[in-house]
Amino acid sequence: MEYQLPRLTKMWTHLERQAGGKVKGMGEKQIEVDKRILRTQISALRKELESVRQHRKQYRNRRLSVPVPVVSLVGYTNAGKSTLLNQLTGADVLAEDQLFATLDPTTRRVQINNGMEFLLTDTVGFIQKLPTMLVAAFRATLEEISESSLLVHVVDISHPLASQQIDAVNKVLDDLDVELIPKLMVWNKVDKADDPERVKIEAEEKGAICLSAINGDGLEQFCFAVQAKLKDAMVPVEACIPYDKGELLNTIHQVGMVEGTEYTESGTVIRGHVPLPLARLLTPMRQRVTELTNMDKSV
Repeated sequence: MEYQLPRLTKMWTHLERQAGGKVKGMGEKQIEVDKRILRTQISALRKELESVRQHRKQYRNRRLSVPVPVVSLVGYTNAGKSTLLNQLTGADVLAEDQLFATLDPTTRRVQINNGMEFLLTDTVGFIQKLPTMLVAAFRATLEEISESSLLVHVVDISHPLASQQIDAVNKVLDDLDVELIPKLMVWNKVDKADDPERVKIEAEEKGAICLSAINGDGLEQFCFAVQAKLKDAMVPVEACIPYDKGELLNTIHQVGMVEGTEYTESGTVIRGHVPLPLARLLTPMRQRVTELTNMDKSV
């Protein structure tokens, strides 16, 4: 509609326009009516977009209360992000060979074999030279990216313009100001590449993960890579969890990486890595470990 608004003038050239000394012609009156209708519809859509933003914000705030790491799939349109989400989670997200098949972000829980969990979010596919007005329209979806613990950049490596698509996605990510969020490069559709073995060797050199989302090849390696990246983004902690806080201890095992456990009179001493929100929640218990350690030294 914003595209149409300044172009209405040429739509009514077949009708009479204002002439010297005369009132407005039918064509000019119709242009003003159409502009007013378009402005009204644009205003209504902006309000609707704002309500969607608020709705998505409530979802994000609810997720923050349960500190599970959030992994967002980003990439060029038709790179295979929705197919990857479906393979990992058993979701039934629309996966079509078309532009912007995914518009609304979809989030599902993924559990790795060692018991660790994270949330996987599918986002809208990017395109080259994404118009500013479209970026504004996709804001509700793109805001999901800024709240992520890890960004997984999915690339259709079989596409002849894969490198240009990578540059286009990186440019949009730069505009979103998410350079501080860790990223993992994933080369999808390796089975469709001209020389899959050469692609795998090149991916290993560049630190990328090769997989085929459609048939499930490489998913286990992908999960290990996500786990390693999430660990880098986590905070090392040592905390004494009271025995009456069993639910909190269970959360640490689910969303963190426990490297050592010790049972004492005061509670369970946990050593490992946890997401930052959970680390803040454990601050009083981390101080308690320090006090217990000092007491042991004094004894």
